[in-house]
Amino acid sequence: RARPRPPRAPPPAPPPRSPTGKPRPGGFPDVTANNAAPSLSPPHGGEDGHPAHPSDMVVDPPQQAPHAPAPSGSPSPAPAPKKILDIPRFWFPPSTSTAASREQASAEQVELSSINGRHPGGIPSSEFKVVATKVCGYASFFGPMLFERMVGEGNAAAPTCSLGQATAWWEANCRGKCPATRVFNLLRSPGKEFVTRDNWKAALACLLDTHPGLEFLKSTPEFQDRYLECVVERMFYTNSPGESDGMTLREMRKSNIPDVLLAVDEEPDINVINDYFSYEHFYVLYCKFWELDLDHDFLLDREDLIKLGNYSLTYRIVDRIFEGACRRITSGVPEKLGYLDFIWLLLSEEDKTSDTALRYWFNGVDLDGDGYIRPHEMEYFYKEQIHRMDCLAQEVIQFSDVLCQMSDMVKPKEEGKVSLLDLRNCGQAGIFLNVLFNLTKFIQSEQRDPNQIFHERATPELTDWDRYAKVEYARLSMEEEDGDVDGEWDADGGAGGLVAMAVDSST
Repeated sequence: RARPRPPRAPPPAPPPRSPTGKPRPGGFPDVTANNAAPSLSPPHGGEDGHPAHPSDMVVDPPQQAPHAPAPSGSPSPAPAPKKILDIPRFWFPPSTSTAASREQASAEQVELSSINGRHPGGIPSSEFKVVATKVCGYASFFGPMLFERMVGEGNAAAPTCSLGQATAWWEANCRGKCPATRVFNLLRSPGKEFVTRDNWKAALACLLDTHPGLEFLKSTPEFQDRYLECVVERMFYTNSPGESDGMTLREMRKSNIPDVLLAVDEEPDINVINDYFSYEHFYVLYCKFWELDLDHDFLLDREDLIKLGNYSLTYRIVDRIFEGACRRITSGVPEKLGYLDFIWLLLSEEDKTSDTALRYWFNGVDLDGDGYIRPHEMEYFYKEQIHRMDCLAQEVIQFSDVLCQMSDMVKPKEEGKVSLLDLRNCGQAGIFLNVLFNLTKFIQSEQRDPNQIFHERATPELTDWDRYAKVEYARLSMEEEDGDVDGEWDADGGAGGLVAMAVDSST
């Protein structure tokens, strides 16, 4: 029996806006004077071989004209003492106490005392939304988890939290800390130095029960779980794309997650938040997976995945995906992609401008894993594209011509060797990759639609994935309104079906 689609979100509200994290300070102030500085003697290294701290550097005194020789028998003058170079401090770590952080901490202590004053017998769990927002700077839906952290893991059933417990936890995890560090300290398990996917799911579970934009999901617990998985996986895709299951403090600080969490808490329309939480984006990801999963075992094999985008991907890149070359497969079933694997694939396919997507496809095309894409590797993938162009009666572009154009496009630092850094810097990595394994997008890039160009320039705040999800959600909604919810796939229809049969007959 076919699996039902997830419920559609209510009609969209205002145009989407995407909250972005505030960039961290990018440089250091110039501490050198405009006039000529005194000469510095070479700094002495530390005992461990590292350079000494700037405060240990010494300044040679200015050179003076030589004095006349002292008369015989008089004592020689003592050498002038060397002066220590005093460089004022110019960088303050986020956790360092400053005037602003001390003022903030004082205000938070006053607020905590005020809340406790209204409840002399202890702060009840119902008040922890206020504690979360006004004392710790969290989103309100973190209130239940904050209560558990403050009373202790073994006392989660306690009805109240004492002022001493709340103050002790706040002192250790929030006082003088930046927002990212505060979120990290709340989510991580005791004794761990990273935040896992399970930590995130437990923290965001309350969001499903309290956010007005997700109230319609309460009647479908299955899709609540799928939505949470999608949100958490997108967080890791963007901010922690490594193979590990943990998000480090450094990754959290570099991300925009703290700002997005606060934006979600304030915005009643969940679809306005394009970063991670949009229900429309989840709907597109889930329905695209469901359309391909014809046997509904929640796993995709090669024949399922090759249908993606009307057979837009070549068989050779699909083979690399199932080999785990692009990214290690996490489904636990050999030669099968799971729902979470598919999220990484579709996000990388529809937006090849992100660092995660570039690394994903670079690993797939780099056949020998030496860190460079060489001409023979490009030719290996492009041969199938030539066959597809021939089947579609398209003008065939020979590889020698394509190689010359791609070299001019990327301008690699070393001729004949394209590195990941070259792709990042060229600004046209998407076209480069589409030439190798996505004929549909390759042809679209050659025949640019003026309306598409105008739309992209009119919405610079949107990513390629945001635009794709918006179009696909409209299409899926229209199909559902027309009653086409069976997810039947016409494998023989369209140009893509012709290409697939042609390629299959040649292999």
